[in-house]
Amino acid sequence: MNPNLQVIGLISGGKDSFFSLLHCQANGHRIIALANLYPPPPPDPTTTNDGDADDLESFMYQTVGHNLIPLYADIISLPLYRQEIRGTAVNRAKEYSTFLATTNDDDHGTATASDGDVKGVGDDETESMTTLLQRIVAEHPEANAVCAGAILSSYQRTRVESVARRLRLVPVAYLWQYPELPTTTTTTTPGPRGEEEGGLLEDMAAVGMDARIVKVASGGLEEGWLWENVCAEVTRRRVAKAMRRFGGSVLGEGGEFETVVVGGPAGFFKGGIEVGVEERQVVRGGGGEASLSFTGGRSVQRKSSRADDAGWLDKLRIPNRLDEAFEKLLETLDHEGNHTPALGSRPTVEKNRSMQCTSVDKPHICTGRWTTHISNLAASHAKDSTQAQMEDIMRILGALLEHEVHRSQADIVFTTILLRSMDDFQAVNQKYAELFGTRPNPPARVTVACGNMLPLEVNVMVSVVVALGPDVARQHLHVQSISYWAPANIGPYSQATSVRLDSDDDDAPAVVYVAGQIPLVPSSMEVVTRTRPSEESQSEQDVASFRLQTTLALQHLWRIGKAMDVAWWVGALAFVVAGKDDIKDKASIAALAWRKIHVPDRDGRPMGGSTPTDDTGFDVWNERCMEGRSTLTTGHKNKVLPDISCLSVVPDEGAGSLNGHSVVPPFFTIEVAQLPRSSQIEWQGLGVSRAAVSFFEPIQEHGNSITACSMVSNEKTFGFIGIGLLSMEDQMYNQIDAAISRLLQRCRIPGTADGHRTIYTSHEIDMDRLRAQVIPCRSVWDIQGEELSAAIVVEYEREVDG
Repeated sequence: MNPNLQVIGLISGGKDSFFSLLHCQANGHRIIALANLYPPPPPDPTTTNDGDADDLESFMYQTVGHNLIPLYADIISLPLYRQEIRGTAVNRAKEYSTFLATTNDDDHGTATASDGDVKGVGDDETESMTTLLQRIVAEHPEANAVCAGAILSSYQRTRVESVARRLRLVPVAYLWQYPELPTTTTTTTPGPRGEEEGGLLEDMAAVGMDARIVKVASGGLEEGWLWENVCAEVTRRRVAKAMRRFGGSVLGEGGEFETVVVGGPAGFFKGGIEVGVEERQVVRGGGGEASLSFTGGRSVQRKSSRADDAGWLDKLRIPNRLDEAFEKLLETLDHEGNHTPALGSRPTVEKNRSMQCTSVDKPHICTGRWTTHISNLAASHAKDSTQAQMEDIMRILGALLEHEVHRSQADIVFTTILLRSMDDFQAVNQKYAELFGTRPNPPARVTVACGNMLPLEVNVMVSVVVALGPDVARQHLHVQSISYWAPANIGPYSQATSVRLDSDDDDAPAVVYVAGQIPLVPSSMEVVTRTRPSEESQSEQDVASFRLQTTLALQHLWRIGKAMDVAWWVGALAFVVAGKDDIKDKASIAALAWRKIHVPDRDGRPMGGSTPTDDTGFDVWNERCMEGRSTLTTGHKNKVLPDISCLSVVPDEGAGSLNGHSVVPPFFTIEVAQLPRSSQIEWQGLGVSRAAVSFFEPIQEHGNSITACSMVSNEKTFGFIGIGLLSMEDQMYNQIDAAISRLLQRCRIPGTADGHRTIYTSHEIDMDRLRAQVIPCRSVWDIQGEELSAAIVVEYEREVDG
């Protein structure tokens, strides 16, 4: 990402849009213009001051106080561009795209659209933003980013992202998930939705923001609150108390209240806005709503010293990079890692061979009750360029989806891309993106480079998971905005996708596929670095850097898991890049991190868990504007991850309960040749939400380890098998067959079941004989940091009775 973005600031007049701009400036970006959308004039001029023209009650835009907006050009000294809002919310879906402005459902419930289906897009109020930003970019061709104040509203964020991407602008939302980020404040008065009274509003107050309440629309917030400064301590406490009593968001994220900023830190605000008492009129609505309409107002310049101009930057709180749990994890890795030999201490034999593969041109297809796996897709002409190979793979995949699986590209929920070299990533990514076009939610994805372990003359292989149920049974997380929360998914993939096991029940158990997470600093999108004492050797600095990368990437996995309501990881992988001397140490560090994050503290909570908080549900704004459907981001219902309350443990004989003992989900380290962005580690997790989980305690047989998790009365079972080191590669097939048979017996799955298998191995194997998805790699390691011949993940879905 460009480290110095040229940013257009979308402003409504409210506190969030301006505070996000302060963070843009603090992160080294330059704000070049302000953009605002305002309501059209009333058809009847006699209604000008009755408040109807001020408050459109738009799904997308705050319009109360819109006639004060021109004053910001004076007090911020930036060019201000405005656009009249045209149209209404034609597309009311939470995720917005031009593709889904209007849709039809085919026989499978999959959203489809032709060119003619998107004709209503221009009538959607979102497209007014497109017109405005196009005009600004024409005036300021250096503009390459747009900033918005979205905190929890996926409805608003996805619309800004859709417009930004079409105009080749980087979307920025530094406040995204801000209440969930670690805080350094000492005020601990709890608020709804996990917000602390001393959180975002206190951070705004610390830099001198003055945000006046101009609309109230929630129980506990009355007309007398209008024109109060919500950042003032007394008002913050009153709002928090009201929200605890009546339910709602302390930050006004559910429309409980709206604000207009009349002043802020010197250096950003060159002055303030004054509005006399006689220039404010109260407009009363139904259900206790009240807002202000303004008949006047003026900008007031102020004098400030150079010290005042820069002082606010020292007071602006930048969220800590790591949550408390992951700070502790890093400390643990640093401490216990001192007992592990430094990287470079163990010589190993460099593997330099290609897999023997007799059927790379024959993809393996495994169909279950809820998903179909299409594995090992390779081009029919292996000698072509990598881009040509990917184009051929997309053609083959399209044909398989249409003629054999009877689904479309929109039904793909997870993709695995294997490259020979990461140098080909851009070429492959370009062709891959064409598969999904303008769809708002591409599948989650993991991409690794296998080097010379791929079959000869094969530069790219692809495997996909296809959901068989309707689109309404899926949930997506596709955050494209730069924030402090987690890396933005700028490319054609989502952070996560979930598939419910019952499309008719919103609370049905779901499987959550999380994209591979590398250690990017979310606010800069650069791989994290670690400064260490100069007296440390290079190998000591390398291992310290790997520990930090391991911790940060794992935190990304955790945050995404919580956003997707994951209660339990059925298993995880850490793809690592290592030299011939350090793979054992890196495998040990990754395994230690996975074990420690699941270890209970003195209160019985795992290190990675947190205390559950109340979810306040819908407020009146959601009921009115979205017909009872929340526009806030999904997830955050389950604040504990892992949540041991969803588990029952199945010992080798009989069933039992957890009884407070720690249980660690299965885990493997997979050594590969390269990872995106030259990262050293990439975490991939498979989670479950809203499910009762039976955890089958690990067993060891004939040098193999077998662990399994079963969801909801064996509706879906995942098994993880580690094949011990073998002296002869011919033993591989017999060991795999024996281990899978034992797994079926252990989980009481019929021996005739045909589940999907994913095999990670450095051994030369025959893909056709294995009937499995194959991930060729340099080495495989178990949860204790011991090398394996292979790791196998198997997935069984219970067949429909009768």
